[in-house]
Amino acid sequence: MFFIFLAFSAAVFINGATDAANALTGPVACGALKLSRAALLAACMNLLGMLTFSILFPGVYETVSGLAHFPDGTGGTAVAASLIAVVLWSGAAWIFGIPTSESHGLFAALAGASIALGAPAPDGIQWIKVAAGLILSILGGGLVGALTARLLRSRREKYSWKKATVLGCAGTAFLHGAQDGQKFLGLMGAAGLLTRSRTAVFCCALLMLCGTLFGGRRIVQKMGHDMADVDAFSAACADIGSAVSLFAMTLAGLPVSTTHVKMTAMASAAGGSGQSTDKKVILQVILAWITTFPGCFLLAYFITKLIKMQ
Repeated sequence: MFFIFLAFSAAVFINGATDAANALTGPVACGALKLSRAALLAACMNLLGMLTFSILFPGVYETVSGLAHFPDGTGGTAVAASLIAVVLWSGAAWIFGIPTSESHGLFAALAGASIALGAPAPDGIQWIKVAAGLILSILGGGLVGALTARLLRSRREKYSWKKATVLGCAGTAFLHGAQDGQKFLGLMGAAGLLTRSRTAVFCCALLMLCGTLFGGRRIVQKMGHDMADVDAFSAACADIGSAVSLFAMTLAGLPVSTTHVKMTAMASAAGGSGQSTDKKVILQVILAWITTFPGCFLLAYFITKLIKMQ
Protein backbone atom coordinates (compact mmCIF):
# COMPACT_ATOMS: atom_id res chain seq x y z
CA MET A 1 0.00 0.00 0.00
CA PHE A 2 2.86 2.39 0.80
CA PHE A 3 4.33 1.77 -2.66
CA ILE A 4 1.01 2.66 -4.31
CA PHE A 5 0.75 5.95 -2.48
CA LEU A 6 4.39 6.71 -3.29
CA ALA A 7 3.63 6.19 -7.00
CA PHE A 8 0.48 8.32 -6.63
CA SER A 9 2.49 11.14 -5.02
CA ALA A 10 5.15 11.02 -7.75
CA ALA A 11 2.54 11.07 -10.54
CA VAL A 12 0.64 14.05 -9.09
CA PHE A 13 3.89 15.92 -8.46
CA ILE A 14 5.09 15.39 -12.04
CA ASN A 15 1.67 16.40 -13.35
CA GLY A 16 2.04 19.72 -11.56
CA ALA A 17 5.58 20.14 -12.86
CA THR A 18 4.82 19.33 -16.51
CA ASP A 19 1.36 20.85 -16.85
CA ALA A 20 2.48 24.01 -15.05
CA ALA A 21 3.72 25.23 -18.41
CA ASN A 22 0.16 25.23 -19.74
CA ALA A 23 -0.57 28.23 -17.54
CA LEU A 24 2.90 29.80 -17.36
CA THR A 25 3.67 30.09 -21.05
CA GLY A 26 1.73 33.29 -21.79
CA PRO A 27 2.93 35.69 -19.10
CA VAL A 28 6.49 34.30 -19.06
CA ALA A 29 6.93 34.34 -22.85
CA CYS A 30 5.72 37.93 -23.22
CA GLY A 31 7.59 39.21 -20.17
CA ALA A 32 4.57 39.98 -17.97
CA LEU A 33 5.86 37.75 -15.14
CA LYS A 34 9.12 36.12 -14.22
CA LEU A 35 9.02 32.35 -14.20
CA SER A 36 9.24 32.10 -10.40
CA ARG A 37 6.29 34.45 -9.82
CA ALA A 38 4.20 32.84 -12.54
CA ALA A 39 4.90 29.41 -11.04
CA LEU A 40 3.84 30.57 -7.57
CA LEU A 41 0.63 32.09 -8.95
CA ALA A 42 -0.14 28.92 -10.93
CA ALA A 43 0.63 26.69 -7.95
CA CYS A 44 -1.80 28.53 -5.70
CA MET A 45 -4.53 28.57 -8.34
CA ASN A 46 -4.02 24.85 -9.04
CA LEU A 47 -4.65 24.13 -5.38
CA LEU A 48 -7.71 26.39 -5.24
CA GLY A 49 -9.18 24.91 -8.42
CA MET A 50 -8.84 21.36 -7.24
CA LEU A 51 -10.32 22.08 -3.81
CA THR A 52 -13.26 23.97 -5.31
CA PHE A 53 -14.28 21.55 -8.06
CA SER A 54 -13.48 18.30 -6.24
CA ILE A 55 -15.86 19.29 -3.47
CA LEU A 56 -18.57 21.21 -5.37
CA PHE A 57 -18.48 19.83 -8.94
CA PRO A 58 -17.03 16.27 -8.83
CA GLY A 59 -18.21 15.20 -12.30
CA VAL A 60 -14.70 14.40 -13.60
CA TYR A 61 -13.96 12.33 -10.50
CA GLU A 62 -17.15 10.33 -10.96
CA THR A 63 -16.36 9.66 -14.63
CA VAL A 64 -12.81 8.44 -13.97
CA SER A 65 -13.73 6.37 -10.92
CA GLY A 66 -16.22 4.45 -13.08
CA LEU A 67 -13.78 3.59 -15.87
CA ALA A 68 -12.74 0.15 -14.65
CA HIS A 69 -13.87 -2.70 -12.40
CA PHE A 70 -11.05 -4.86 -11.11
CA PRO A 71 -11.15 -8.45 -9.87
CA ASP A 72 -10.92 -8.69 -6.07
CA GLY A 73 -7.55 -7.65 -4.73
CA THR A 74 -6.12 -6.48 -8.08
CA GLY A 75 -7.11 -2.83 -8.04
CA GLY A 76 -3.93 -1.82 -6.25
CA THR A 77 -1.79 -3.57 -8.86
CA ALA A 78 -3.57 -1.80 -11.72
CA VAL A 79 -3.29 1.60 -10.07
CA ALA A 80 0.40 1.14 -9.22
CA ALA A 81 1.25 0.01 -12.77
CA SER A 82 -0.75 2.87 -14.32
CA LEU A 83 0.89 5.51 -12.14
CA ILE A 84 4.40 4.16 -12.70
CA ALA A 85 3.82 4.17 -16.46
CA VAL A 86 2.67 7.80 -16.37
CA VAL A 87 5.62 8.84 -14.20
CA LEU A 88 8.15 7.19 -16.54
CA TRP A 89 6.59 8.55 -19.73
CA SER A 90 5.90 12.09 -18.50
CA GLY A 91 9.22 12.31 -16.67
CA ALA A 92 11.10 11.47 -19.87
CA ALA A 93 9.07 14.02 -21.85
CA TRP A 94 9.71 16.66 -19.18
CA ILE A 95 13.47 16.11 -19.42
CA PHE A 96 13.36 16.71 -23.18
CA GLY A 97 10.99 19.67 -22.89
CA ILE A 98 8.15 18.00 -24.79
CA PRO A 99 4.62 18.75 -23.51
CA THR A 100 2.61 15.54 -23.09
CA SER A 101 -0.83 14.78 -21.76
CA GLU A 102 -0.91 12.99 -18.41
CA SER A 103 -4.64 12.50 -18.94
CA HIS A 104 -4.04 10.72 -22.23
CA GLY A 105 -1.28 8.64 -20.63
CA LEU A 106 -3.29 7.83 -17.52
CA PHE A 107 -6.26 6.45 -19.44
CA ALA A 108 -3.99 4.48 -21.78
CA ALA A 109 -2.12 3.00 -18.82
CA LEU A 110 -5.36 2.10 -17.06
CA ALA A 111 -6.53 0.24 -20.17
CA GLY A 112 -3.21 -1.63 -20.43
CA ALA A 113 -3.24 -2.64 -16.77
CA SER A 114 -6.88 -3.76 -16.96
CA ILE A 115 -6.21 -6.02 -19.94
CA ALA A 116 -3.12 -7.48 -18.26
CA LEU A 117 -5.26 -8.39 -15.24
CA GLY A 118 -8.15 -9.76 -17.29
CA ALA A 119 -10.49 -7.27 -15.67
CA PRO A 120 -14.21 -7.27 -16.57
CA ALA A 121 -15.38 -5.12 -19.47
CA PRO A 122 -15.30 -1.45 -18.45
CA ASP A 123 -18.24 0.91 -18.36
CA GLY A 124 -18.69 1.89 -22.01
CA ILE A 125 -20.49 5.17 -21.25
CA GLN A 126 -17.64 6.42 -19.09
CA TRP A 127 -15.07 5.57 -21.77
CA ILE A 128 -17.19 7.39 -24.34
CA LYS A 129 -16.92 10.46 -22.11
CA VAL A 130 -13.14 10.02 -22.02
CA ALA A 131 -12.96 9.74 -25.81
CA ALA A 132 -15.21 12.77 -26.24
CA GLY A 133 -13.07 14.73 -23.81
CA LEU A 134 -9.84 13.93 -25.63
CA ILE A 135 -11.33 14.93 -28.99
CA LEU A 136 -12.82 18.12 -27.58
CA SER A 137 -9.46 18.89 -25.95
CA ILE A 138 -8.02 19.44 -29.40
CA LEU A 139 -11.03 21.02 -31.09
CA GLY A 140 -12.27 23.21 -28.25
CA GLY A 141 -9.08 25.07 -27.41
CA GLY A 142 -8.13 25.48 -31.06
CA LEU A 143 -11.47 26.80 -32.26
CA VAL A 144 -12.07 29.20 -29.37
CA GLY A 145 -8.46 30.41 -29.43
CA ALA A 146 -8.59 31.18 -33.16
CA LEU A 147 -12.03 32.80 -32.94
CA THR A 148 -10.96 35.00 -30.01
CA ALA A 149 -7.85 36.17 -31.87
CA ARG A 150 -9.85 37.08 -34.96
CA LEU A 151 -12.58 38.89 -33.01
CA LEU A 152 -10.12 40.94 -30.94
CA ARG A 153 -7.50 41.53 -33.64
CA SER A 154 -8.75 45.05 -34.35
CA ARG A 155 -8.14 45.97 -30.70
CA ARG A 156 -4.65 44.53 -30.61
CA GLU A 157 -2.88 47.90 -30.66
CA LYS A 158 -5.41 49.75 -28.48
CA TYR A 159 -4.71 47.95 -25.21
CA SER A 160 -1.83 46.52 -23.23
CA TRP A 161 -2.49 42.79 -23.02
CA LYS A 162 0.19 41.87 -20.47
CA LYS A 163 -2.16 42.15 -17.48
CA ALA A 164 -4.63 39.93 -19.32
CA THR A 165 -1.98 37.19 -19.58
CA VAL A 166 -1.58 37.22 -15.80
CA LEU A 167 -5.33 36.74 -15.36
CA GLY A 168 -5.18 34.05 -18.04
CA CYS A 169 -2.41 32.26 -16.16
CA ALA A 170 -4.51 32.27 -13.00
CA GLY A 171 -7.63 31.00 -14.79
CA THR A 172 -5.87 28.26 -16.72
CA ALA A 173 -4.07 27.03 -13.59
CA PHE A 174 -7.33 27.06 -11.61
CA LEU A 175 -9.04 24.89 -14.22
CA HIS A 176 -6.01 22.60 -14.56
CA GLY A 177 -6.34 21.83 -10.85
CA ALA A 178 -10.07 21.27 -11.30
CA GLN A 179 -9.44 18.75 -14.10
CA ASP A 180 -6.27 16.84 -13.32
CA GLY A 181 -6.65 16.62 -9.56
CA GLN A 182 -9.99 14.88 -9.97
CA LYS A 183 -8.50 12.40 -12.47
CA PHE A 184 -5.85 11.12 -10.12
CA LEU A 185 -8.27 10.88 -7.21
CA GLY A 186 -10.76 9.15 -9.52
CA LEU A 187 -8.16 6.53 -10.42
CA MET A 188 -7.59 5.76 -6.75
CA GLY A 189 -11.35 5.72 -6.22
CA ALA A 190 -11.83 3.18 -9.03
CA ALA A 191 -9.67 0.71 -7.09
CA GLY A 192 -11.26 1.54 -3.74
CA LEU A 193 -8.01 3.00 -2.39
CA LEU A 194 -9.20 6.53 -1.65
CA THR A 195 -12.52 8.23 -1.12
CA ARG A 196 -13.22 11.79 -2.18
CA SER A 197 -12.63 13.09 1.33
CA ARG A 198 -11.46 16.63 2.02
CA THR A 199 -8.21 15.28 3.46
CA ALA A 200 -7.47 13.31 0.27
CA VAL A 201 -8.39 16.29 -1.91
CA PHE A 202 -6.16 18.63 0.06
CA CYS A 203 -3.16 16.26 0.06
CA CYS A 204 -3.47 15.73 -3.70
CA ALA A 205 -3.77 19.49 -4.27
CA LEU A 206 -0.70 20.12 -2.10
CA LEU A 207 1.36 17.63 -4.12
CA MET A 208 0.27 19.32 -7.34
CA LEU A 209 1.19 22.72 -5.89
CA CYS A 210 4.70 21.50 -5.04
CA GLY A 211 5.18 20.13 -8.56
CA THR A 212 3.90 23.33 -10.17
CA LEU A 213 6.52 25.38 -8.34
CA PHE A 214 9.17 23.74 -10.53
CA GLY A 215 7.85 25.83 -13.38
CA GLY A 216 8.43 23.76 -16.51
CA ARG A 217 11.00 26.13 -18.03
CA ARG A 218 11.82 23.87 -21.01
CA ILE A 219 8.17 23.42 -21.91
CA VAL A 220 7.60 27.18 -21.69
CA GLN A 221 10.46 27.59 -24.16
CA LYS A 222 8.97 24.97 -26.49
CA MET A 223 5.46 26.43 -26.44
CA GLY A 224 6.11 30.14 -26.12
CA HIS A 225 9.15 30.58 -28.36
CA ASP A 226 9.93 27.54 -30.49
CA MET A 227 6.39 26.68 -31.60
CA ALA A 228 5.34 30.32 -31.98
CA ASP A 229 6.94 33.59 -30.91
CA VAL A 230 4.12 34.41 -28.51
CA ASP A 231 3.31 38.02 -27.66
CA ALA A 232 0.91 39.33 -25.02
CA PHE A 233 -2.07 39.52 -27.39
CA SER A 234 -1.86 35.95 -28.70
CA ALA A 235 -1.10 34.65 -25.20
CA ALA A 236 -4.24 36.35 -23.83
CA CYS A 237 -6.37 34.96 -26.67
CA ALA A 238 -4.96 31.47 -26.08
CA ASP A 239 -5.81 31.67 -22.38
CA ILE A 240 -9.35 32.78 -23.15
CA GLY A 241 -9.72 29.84 -25.55
CA SER A 242 -8.33 27.30 -23.11
CA ALA A 243 -10.20 28.66 -20.08
CA VAL A 244 -13.59 28.72 -21.81
CA SER A 245 -13.10 25.18 -23.14
CA LEU A 246 -11.84 23.75 -19.85
CA PHE A 247 -14.59 25.37 -17.79
CA ALA A 248 -17.39 24.06 -20.01
CA MET A 249 -16.01 20.52 -20.21
CA THR A 250 -15.19 20.31 -16.50
CA LEU A 251 -18.74 21.28 -15.58
CA ALA A 252 -19.95 18.59 -18.00
CA GLY A 253 -17.85 15.98 -16.18
CA LEU A 254 -15.63 15.31 -19.21
CA PRO A 255 -12.00 14.49 -18.36
CA VAL A 256 -9.98 16.43 -20.94
CA SER A 257 -6.32 17.00 -21.62
CA THR A 258 -5.32 20.44 -20.37
CA THR A 259 -2.13 20.13 -22.41
CA HIS A 260 -4.03 19.48 -25.64
CA VAL A 261 -6.40 22.36 -24.93
CA LYS A 262 -3.66 24.90 -24.23
CA MET A 263 -1.33 23.78 -27.04
CA THR A 264 -4.02 23.99 -29.72
CA ALA A 265 -5.30 27.28 -28.30
CA MET A 266 -1.78 28.72 -28.35
CA ALA A 267 -1.05 27.60 -31.91
CA SER A 268 -4.41 28.74 -33.30
CA ALA A 269 -4.34 32.08 -31.45
CA ALA A 270 -0.85 32.80 -32.81
CA GLY A 271 -2.03 31.91 -36.32
CA GLY A 272 -5.24 33.89 -35.94
CA SER A 273 -3.33 36.99 -34.84
CA GLY A 274 -1.05 36.83 -37.87
CA GLN A 275 2.03 35.27 -36.26
CA SER A 276 3.97 32.48 -37.86
CA THR A 277 4.24 29.06 -36.23
CA ASP A 278 6.98 26.47 -36.57
CA LYS A 279 5.35 23.45 -38.20
CA LYS A 280 8.28 21.21 -37.28
CA VAL A 281 7.75 21.88 -33.58
CA ILE A 282 3.99 21.37 -33.92
CA LEU A 283 4.65 18.07 -35.69
CA GLN A 284 7.00 17.04 -32.88
CA VAL A 285 4.31 17.74 -30.30
CA ILE A 286 1.66 15.88 -32.31
CA LEU A 287 4.00 12.89 -32.62
CA ALA A 288 4.44 12.90 -28.84
CA TRP A 289 0.67 12.89 -28.41
CA ILE A 290 0.21 10.04 -30.89
CA THR A 291 2.84 7.85 -29.21
CA THR A 292 1.58 8.55 -25.69
CA PHE A 293 -1.34 6.13 -25.88
CA PRO A 294 0.52 3.04 -27.14
CA GLY A 295 3.56 3.95 -25.04
CA CYS A 296 1.72 4.20 -21.71
CA PHE A 297 -0.55 1.28 -22.61
CA LEU A 298 2.40 -1.05 -23.17
CA LEU A 299 4.35 0.24 -20.18
CA ALA A 300 1.41 -0.37 -17.84
CA TYR A 301 0.67 -3.76 -19.41
CA PHE A 302 4.19 -5.09 -18.87
CA ILE A 303 4.61 -3.45 -15.46
CA THR A 304 1.39 -5.18 -14.37
CA LYS A 305 2.74 -8.53 -15.61
CA LEU A 306 5.98 -7.95 -13.69
CA ILE A 307 4.13 -7.09 -10.49
CA LYS A 308 2.00 -10.24 -10.82
CA MET A 309 5.16 -12.35 -11.11
CA GLN A 310 6.41 -11.22 -7.72
